[in-house]
Amino acid sequence: MLRFCVRMEMALAFALAIFGILILSYAGKAQAGAEPLRYCVMQAAFLAVSLVAMGVLFRVDYRFFARKEVLWALAVGMVVALALVLTPGVGKTVKGAHRWIGLGPINVQPVEFVKLGIVLFLSGYLGRLGGMARRLKWGVAVPGALVGPVLVLLALQPDFGGAMIVCALVALVLLAGGVRLRHLLLPGAAGVAFVAAMLLTNENRVARLLNEQQGENYQAWQSEIAFHNGGLTGVGLGHGMQTAGYLPECHTDFIFAIIGEDLGLVATGLIWLAFLLMLCGGTVIALRAKDRQGMLLAAGATAILCAQGAANMAVVTHLLPTKGLALPFLSYGGSCLLSSFCAVGVLTGVGRATLEAEDAPAAPGGRPVSLG
Repeated sequence: MLRFCVRMEMALAFALAIFGILILSYAGKAQAGAEPLRYCVMQAAFLAVSLVAMGVLFRVDYRFFARKEVLWALAVGMVVALALVLTPGVGKTVKGAHRWIGLGPINVQPVEFVKLGIVLFLSGYLGRLGGMARRLKWGVAVPGALVGPVLVLLALQPDFGGAMIVCALVALVLLAGGVRLRHLLLPGAAGVAFVAAMLLTNENRVARLLNEQQGENYQAWQSEIAFHNGGLTGVGLGHGMQTAGYLPECHTDFIFAIIGEDLGLVATGLIWLAFLLMLCGGTVIALRAKDRQGMLLAAGATAILCAQGAANMAVVTHLLPTKGLALPFLSYGGSCLLSSFCAVGVLTGVGRATLEAEDAPAAPGGRPVSLG
């Protein structure tokens, strides 16, 4: 069962990415100045890099991320990357948001990697702590010293969606890692207040919430039209009206609506099923892990993929207010695609290590023999 889940995670990720490239072959045609196949070719190049990264992380012993020097590198790297976004001449501003680092023709969005970095750091740190995670100082104060600056830097970008995902990941990993719930109540309340302040002090977000209440949100409205037009089986691949420019960001945040219009409820249902299967497979890998770090790492990586996927689809189907969250594996963008495959590599790497431990021959007395 575990071996099947490891293979399933990789297969589903690859299948979704290939399907996303197919949709991008025409979904980006309405973007100003874009060549017809530009996004398709770029995404294929990103996929090639992402597959290599997944393969490397699949082979890396996840216990490597529990080393002190690696934990320090992760913590410093995340803070520096988010700070560079706000540095003039390095960070790039798009529609008033400072979320990208410009590297020539490529824009890197650090928050996509910070999500995985948070999981790597917390799982390694809590794995080293063991039972000491139940103490307030070690289980909450030390992680808070990293999470606090990360949230502040996300607020300065501003990135409301990224801050919400980070808060959810931190809460999940800390609780699963043995931190007492009562120790998290005050920091949790502070986190909720912080996110609420991010929301209410930004005019665009307040207006967006008001638009949701008044039924005037343009993107959500066009997305609803797309799903209505698509019905059960869709209007046909490439024949939907939303790719003609009616739905902004249809190749990134709202690609799920394009799929719904062109291929209908059947295709969107299969995508939901794919993410549900990834959730089930990731849960099996986490439960079968041989130590706390492996369990937390698998659970966190699964949450990154499935929680963001569910949030994106909830936004596109107008169940949540509109927010710029990419759909893992499907939305256009190298940062999201690469970080998603890195999460799959880490997740399946935990499964590989578990399988190797279970398959290792036992020495007399029942102790496993190291295979080097």
